[in-house]
Amino acid sequence: MNRATPPPDLTMRPSQLPLPDAHTLPNGVRVLTLPDRRAPLVEFRLVLPFAGRAYDDPNWVGLASATARLMIAGTPTRTSFEIADEADRYGGSIGVSANTETATLSARCLSAYLEPMTRLIADVLLHPTFPPDEVEIDRANTLQRLRLQRSQPGFLAEERFRVALFGAHPYARLAPDEDAMQRWGTDELQAFHAARYRPAEATLLAAGDFDPDALLAALADALAEWQGATGTEPVPAPPIQPAETGWLLVPRPNSVQSHLMLGALCPPRDAPDSLALQLAVSVLGSGASSRLFLTVREQYGYAYSVGAHLDYYLRTGAFVAEAQTATENTHDAIRQIRAEVERLINDPIPTDELQATQNYMIGRHMLGRITLGGVADLYKQAVIYGLPLDYWQRYPDMLASLTAQQAQAAAARYLQPDRFAVVVVGEPSLGEASV
Repeated sequence: MNRATPPPDLTMRPSQLPLPDAHTLPNGVRVLTLPDRRAPLVEFRLVLPFAGRAYDDPNWVGLASATARLMIAGTPTRTSFEIADEADRYGGSIGVSANTETATLSARCLSAYLEPMTRLIADVLLHPTFPPDEVEIDRANTLQRLRLQRSQPGFLAEERFRVALFGAHPYARLAPDEDAMQRWGTDELQAFHAARYRPAEATLLAAGDFDPDALLAALADALAEWQGATGTEPVPAPPIQPAETGWLLVPRPNSVQSHLMLGALCPPRDAPDSLALQLAVSVLGSGASSRLFLTVREQYGYAYSVGAHLDYYLRTGAFVAEAQTATENTHDAIRQIRAEVERLINDPIPTDELQATQNYMIGRHMLGRITLGGVADLYKQAVIYGLPLDYWQRYPDMLASLTAQQAQAAAARYLQPDRFAVVVVGEPSLGEASV
């Protein structure tokens, strides 16, 4: 056998992703059930659409994330340790996190403990007390974490990059405001929770080993007192064009390397040409066989790591090319990244490269289906971004049917290098752009 010749690709075996059934609880919560008997486990994902960072009052930036983190800090009947211990005894875990627009409660348990887990979920969701001592611990930990993050070039680059894309829009928020963190307490956290954590707009996904009727009965009982709507309008539409373009230097004295982020706004996840753009960006910068890796890193040695991806928000997306490079290679790395984007736009994508990228993307997607949690997270994305419930079922075929021309057209439409914001965290001596 020739070790330089890779083995032939195997024919992909059929993999049918089941569709969840939709139900509505008496209090208005939409429930998606996906029975799966392969393992005695149940995964829960509760999506709350108006409880993310974008809904922070400008005077209280960071409150949404703190509210989510501290939901498991205590209830009238359980301390934080008792919540964690109880979830552990059920063979699982429970936690809440806030993203840009949404908050998500995630839980898992052994199927034998399904009913008590629903009661624990209800207690955490409906009755958080935000104990003052837990608030103080979270405040100290978050301040320490934030100060550490501000020493990291990747964090500084992303913070500046978001401002370049979104300006004053709430999507620009990445870090909490330190002054607000010093001022909020139990009252402010309870007020945010009371206003944002409401059932009428929420969706609960349950996947795993359960009887749907029994699950729905348990949820209806446990969540019976959860009532009402937020009365909240979605955040204002984001800008169509970036707030800033061109060279944007974040000085970091005595830095021996630069952290680069280049990019622009692009369509949201549910746009007609979104998948074609994902394919084009994968050709450009996903994995060790992508163009950026093979040229910027391997051929020229301009960067230690380099890649490109798409970040998605509810009503827009962002293209990001990112690299870490020695200070003296900063401008060369940016020039080569731009050159690869231009080549993607102007030169036809070879058939073998396109097919290899499609296989890579489909393979990664199939790996995400292996675990019950992975399946639950796929449908969570469908809920958050308003995708059809059969989107992930159709995804492999939709991706395989895309042509090189469609991918190239999407790249030409959205990845114009002269419209990029170019954020550089590094030596002040880098000065102005020379690219």
